[in-house]
Amino acid sequence: MHAIFSGFLLLYALLAVGTGVIIFFSYFVLVSLGMIRIPSYEQTRIMQAADAIRTGGQVEEKLLPDTCVYGVYGEDGTWLYGNIPAEQRKEVWRQAGTQETTSLYGSFWQRIEKENGSTAMIRYQVMAKFVSPALREIFPNAELVFLGDFVLIIVILTVCMPRRFGRYVDRRLKVLSETAARVEREDLAFEREHSDIKEIDEVLASLHKMKEALQKSLREQWKLEQKKEQQVRALAHDIRTPLTIIRGNAELLAETEDLREIREWDGEILDNIKDIEEYLVILQETMKGEISLEDGCGQAYFPARPWLEEIKEKAAALGRAGKAEILCRLELPEASSGTGAGEASSCFLAGNRTNVSRAVLNVISNGVDYTPADGKVEIHASIVRPGDDGREWLRITVTDQGPGFSGEDLKRGTERFYQGDGSRGHRHYGMGLYIARTFTEEAGGRLTLSNAETGGAQVRIDLPLYQGAFLKD
Repeated sequence: MHAIFSGFLLLYALLAVGTGVIIFFSYFVLVSLGMIRIPSYEQTRIMQAADAIRTGGQVEEKLLPDTCVYGVYGEDGTWLYGNIPAEQRKEVWRQAGTQETTSLYGSFWQRIEKENGSTAMIRYQVMAKFVSPALREIFPNAELVFLGDFVLIIVILTVCMPRRFGRYVDRRLKVLSETAARVEREDLAFEREHSDIKEIDEVLASLHKMKEALQKSLREQWKLEQKKEQQVRALAHDIRTPLTIIRGNAELLAETEDLREIREWDGEILDNIKDIEEYLVILQETMKGEISLEDGCGQAYFPARPWLEEIKEKAAALGRAGKAEILCRLELPEASSGTGAGEASSCFLAGNRTNVSRAVLNVISNGVDYTPADGKVEIHASIVRPGDDGREWLRITVTDQGPGFSGEDLKRGTERFYQGDGSRGHRHYGMGLYIARTFTEEAGGRLTLSNAETGGAQVRIDLPLYQGAFLKD
C-alpha cells in the first residue's frame, strides 16, 4: 500500500511538473510569435523614446506603447495635455515632485524633463500583456492567465488523484469484500483471488486458507453425516436378518409340538434377539457419532472353523424362515496334509467378527429372498490359493436359484442404493450387497458377483487366512 501511495504521489508530482513545463513553454512560444509582450516591453520602449521626448516638441502617442498613460505639465505644474484621467492629474504631479520614479495604483511612473521646461509623466506596467486589445481587456495580465491555468490544473489534480487512488483501492477492496462475503455464506466453490496490493493479497491469502479449512471441515462433516446415515441404513437393513429368523421360528413354533424343536427354535429366537440388541447399541453409538460403518472397530483375529459353524446355523435358520433349503458344504481340512494346508483349528480370519458375519449373512439372506419357495441355496466354503504367492484364502460361495444378475447388476450390484431394474422380481433397497462388499473389504477381502451355470445368482467372498504359527511369530 505504501508503494502504491508513493506511486500516486510520484504521478501527481510528474503531472504537476509536466503541466508547469507545458504552460511555461506555451508562454514563450506565444511571446516568440508576438502575441504576448514581455514584462519589460513598456519600460524598454520608453527608454528608447526618452531622447525624442526630451528634445522634441509635443509628445506624440506613437512614440509610446499603446498601453501607456502619459501627461505633460508646465513648470508650475499646470496641466498641458495627455491622456491621464482628470481625477488623477494633480496626484500624479504631486508624486512627480519627489523627483523619483514612483508607483501609483500598481503602476510605475517615468519622469522626463523636456528642453522647453515642461515635464512628461509616463505610466507603465512591468507585466506581460497580450498584444490584442480585446484579450487585454479580458485578461489585463497575461502572466496571471498562465499562472491561473497552472493553479487550476493543480487543483484538478489535487481533487482527481485522491479520487482515482480511492477508486483503485476500492476495486481491490471489492475483491476482498466479495471473497469475505462468499466465505460468510459458505459459497466455497471459488479459486483464490489475487491483488497487486500486498496487504490486501495477504488478507486474501488468509481468507483462502480459512475457506479451505472451512471447506475441509464441511466436507468432513458431510462425510460424517453420510457415514452416519449409511450406518443407520445398514443397521436397519441387517436387523431384518434376525427378525426374519425370529418370525420364521415363531411360525414354526405354532406348527410343532416337539419339545426338542421348540427349545432349539426358542434358543435361536433368543440368540437373534440378542443380535438385535447389539445392533440397537451400535445404532445408538452411531447416532452419537462415535462409530461409523467403516470404522473397523473391534479388529481382531478369530478362528475360521467355529465362525463358519455359526454362519451355518444362522443360514439354516434363514432358510427355514424363507422356506428355502440351505445346502452348506464346509471344506476346511481337519489335519495336516501333503498339500500344505494347515489344520482347520489353526486357520484364522482378521477383522471385526460381527461385521464379517453381517457381510456373509447379507449375501445368504439375499439368496434366500430371491430363491423360490422350496428352492435351494448352496453355501460352499473352501481354502484356495488364487495368487502365485501361495497365500491361502477362505472362499465362501453363495449360489441361489433365483433369476440371476443382469448385466447392469454385475457392474453396479454392490453400489450403495443400487436397485437395478427390478427384473429379479424382489423389492430391495440397494444396501445388502453394498454392506457385504464394505465389510468384506474392511477385513482385507473381496466380493465378486457372477451367475451360476444353472442360471441363479452367485456371490463369492474371499477372505485372507492366517495360520496360528504366523500369529505366534
